Amino acid sequence: MRKLRVTKKSVRSQFVVVAAVTILALLGFIGCAEFHHPAAAQTQQKAQAKGMFKTAYPPVKSQKYAEMLAVLKKERVLEELADGLNQTIILPTNITLTFAECKEVNAFYDPQRQQISICYELLEHFEEAFKPDAKTEQELDDAIGGATVFVFFHELGHALTHVLDLPVTGKEEDAVDQLSTFILADGTDENERAILTAAQWFLLEDQQGDTDIKKLAFWDEHSLGTQRFYNMICWLYGHDSKTYAGLVKNGVLPKDRAVRCADEYAKLEKSWSRLLEPYLKQQ
Repeated sequence: MRKLRVTKKSVRSQFVVVAAVTILALLGFIGCAEFHHPAAAQTQQKAQAKGMFKTAYPPVKSQKYAEMLAVLKKERVLEELADGLNQTIILPTNITLTFAECKEVNAFYDPQRQQISICYELLEHFEEAFKPDAKTEQELDDAIGGATVFVFFHELGHALTHVLDLPVTGKEEDAVDQLSTFILADGTDENERAILTAAQWFLLEDQQGDTDIKKLAFWDEHSLGTQRFYNMICWLYGHDSKTYAGLVKNGVLPKDRAVRCADEYAKLEKSWSRLLEPYLKQQ
């Protein structure tokens, strides 16, 4: 496991090394924006690190999950993840990171316990979802790792919104999808592929689910999987329209949406940069 090294003063560059380490660990078993906002800078002077990211490895009943747990503990996955985040973020209170046996396919942030949980069942689900289209074991590993990293940063967004008391206008689920995309859209093939992989998973979930419009969960706090798919590829295209021009050329991203994507990405980048800058440690 390589050591985390946080050196640049931007949200994305500080977070992304954490993502890289997490991907490397998971595969074993199954231009950056600069900030010049005076108000945010003044807030940062007042922020004090009274909390930290901690880790927990709860026991599991499944033998399969026990094997995963053993690898995670041996590789010190959560410890390295927590260490990288502790080097990066000023917390007013503790946040616990854990992998857990949940008896359901899920990942979630529990505000009462202030804990981010990634379920072993979700990792299994990713394997089942991506295996039919994976040409090699490495391709399958990359898909599982990429989707898991996106989900982790999504849940981290919920945690930071809660403990930092960050304002959110609109649906929080969409906002933390934006954060995860912003962190991973760093110009590297590996991390930006994670966005595409997670977007593909959301689309697959919709395609394999009930297509009766009367039964779709319009009431849910999450946008529909197909909506999340189009949002994420739009933001990625807005981040780098040259690299991802094929999304429009091949008809994956409709032109009517594509013309708005650069502005959408600029707004989410500006918003999350301002929100998080006061809580970033100086490197």
